[in-house]
Amino acid sequence: MYLLRGASEVVTPRPAVKPHFGDAMGVVDRRANTDILIEGDKIIKVAKHIEAPGAEVIDVAGKVVVPGFVDPHTHLVWAGSREHELEWKLKGKSYQEILADGGGILRTVRETRAVDESELREQTLKRFKKAVQFGTTTIEIKSGYGLDEDTELKQLRVANWLKSLNLADTVVTFMGAHAFPEGLSRVEYVSEVIRILPLVKDLAEYCDVFCEEGAFTVDESKEILTAAKSLGFKLKIHADEFGDTGGGRLGAELGVITADHLAGSSLETIKELSNSGVIGVLLPGTPFALLSDHYSPARKMIANNLPIALATDCNPNCYTESMQLVQQLAVFRMGMTPAEALVSSTINAAFAIGKKDRGVISEGWRADLLICDVPDYRHLTYHFGINHVDTVIIGGKIIDG
Repeated sequence: MYLLRGASEVVTPRPAVKPHFGDAMGVVDRRANTDILIEGDKIIKVAKHIEAPGAEVIDVAGKVVVPGFVDPHTHLVWAGSREHELEWKLKGKSYQEILADGGGILRTVRETRAVDESELREQTLKRFKKAVQFGTTTIEIKSGYGLDEDTELKQLRVANWLKSLNLADTVVTFMGAHAFPEGLSRVEYVSEVIRILPLVKDLAEYCDVFCEEGAFTVDESKEILTAAKSLGFKLKIHADEFGDTGGGRLGAELGVITADHLAGSSLETIKELSNSGVIGVLLPGTPFALLSDHYSPARKMIANNLPIALATDCNPNCYTESMQLVQQLAVFRMGMTPAEALVSSTINAAFAIGKKDRGVISEGWRADLLICDVPDYRHLTYHFGINHVDTVIIGGKIIDG
């Protein structure tokens, strides 16, 4: 049992049974000089001057406590690196041009295929621990750098191994439909992804598809996602990253849990997604890494009642594990308020991966908490470029290192 004593401020989204949207996304409760009592993996009480004989007292005076961050979109399991591609971007090469030249995803596929599972674990664990240090307490991890049965399974096994470490809680997604591998036609590879689906059912909860110009068409994406749904997978879709090419509308049609990116979505598509109960997962680190000003229209989405979550998209093209940086970009580049960024990184992000017991500091909720060395929660976005998290608590346990 832990008693967090005397936080200068406890800041949290309000409890809810569905993601916040519209004006509610901009509302957080702020409680000054407040204690938090934790027993097991749950928050037992949030109040001033809690008495709890036998509890281990943690002095949090002068600190701000917020819910643990949830990162609902990463590609954390890969080998190798692509730092040279930053120079190509600086020379004007587009994402699609780099991919067409055998770089991008296909380069990472070759490097991920080439390492054994123990090496892949070692490389990924460093990123996983870094994400926790920056405040991620629940994380989604996709495959998609295998594009063949053996390597996709290898990636999914590593993701499940990370889940077993009792650090950040982990949700796993199969994304064999990330790109088209060399040596197979489009028709052949779509059939191959569908063939692999039953083989990964015990390793992944979600299925995702990259529906975009230069990747999978609307029809190809629909075929894969429909097959996945018939096997019991929950659905996600990478959609409208570069333009409104139909992925968002397909997501609305299929009732996916989340449609991710949406930088190019039209107002009509945003309304369709909102009406279908889809959560929009926005990834501001991606255009930032692409040297682009083409950010998702967050204000338009909020005005049209589309629930928003934020995520890192951590991958070799967008290499950050920091949900703090993502919130900062959401504020500075997408016009979100600090409160909206916090809600989108906690309770809404939790709903985006099917977690309904976290992202709020309230009695009965999971004790995923961050003790932050800031005078005011808005410093999480105002003071950018450093790690504000002092202590990470996941499932009621203090995480060291």
